[in-house]
Amino acid sequence: MIGLYFGGQWFQTAFGNDYGNIELDAALDENHEWSAEATSNPVEVGAPVTDHVIDQSDKLKIKGFVTDTPLTASQSLPQISRSQDVFDLLYELIKLKEPMTVYTKHRIYDDMILTNVTIPRTAGVGEAIEFSAEFINIRKVATQMVDVPDGINPKKDKKADAATGK
Repeated sequence: MIGLYFGGQWFQTAFGNDYGNIELDAALDENHEWSAEATSNPVEVGAPVTDHVIDQSDKLKIKGFVTDTPLTASQSLPQISRSQDVFDLLYELIKLKEPMTVYTKHRIYDDMILTNVTIPRTAGVGEAIEFSAEFINIRKVATQMVDVPDGINPKKDKKADAATGK
C-alpha cells in the first residue's frame, strides 16, 4: 500500500493487492473475528471427550464509505468518478480471488480473500458508495512427493492374500 499514514486519528482503513487498492473515506464499522473450535469425541460412558483445539481462519467485516471528494491528504487527487472506480474495483477484486492485505487501525491482515461485497444504493448517499466487505484469511499448504519404502504396499498385499487365500 502506498500513501497510507499510520498512526493518530488520521489512520485510514484500506485494502488491496497488485490489481488495485481502495482507501476508505470512512470506516463506518469494523468487525474482527478470531475463533477456535474445540473437538468433541463421543465415548460409550459419560460426557464426550474434548481434547484438542483447532484455530479457525481470521475473519474481518468492514462497512466503508467512499466519495468522489475525499477529505484527507493521503489520498490521491479527487477524481470525478472515484466512487464508480471503487465500485468497479470491488467487483474485480472479488472475481479475481487473489489474496490481499487489509489495513485497519488496530491490525494489518495479510493473505485475506474478499468473500462478500454488498453495495446498497440509496438516494441519500449522493456521489458516493457505502458498502460492506467480508474477508477471510487463507492458509496455504505445500505438498511433497516421497518414495514409499519397499515392502509397504497394502494394496499389493491384499491382492496376494485374495489370490492365495492366506
